[in-house]
Amino acid sequence: MNRQAVKITKLGEEAPNYEYWLTQSHEKRISAIEFLRKQYNGTQSRLQRVYRITQRKTS
Repeated sequence: MNRQAVKITKLGEEAPNYEYWLTQSHEKRISAIEFLRKQYNGTQSRLQRVYRITQRKTS
C-alpha cells in the first residue's frame, strides 16, 4: 500500500499532479477514489444515508 501525505487545497489551486490524473484511464481514477473512500470509511460497502427534515412556514 502506498502511504503518502495528503495536502488539502482550495478549489482552483490544483496540485501539480492534477495533469497526471487527467492522463489516467477512468478505471484507474475510480480505483484510486475507491481506495481513498475505504481509507476514510473503512470497509463499509454502502454509502451513508443523509436526510434533513424541515418545517415549511404556513402562509
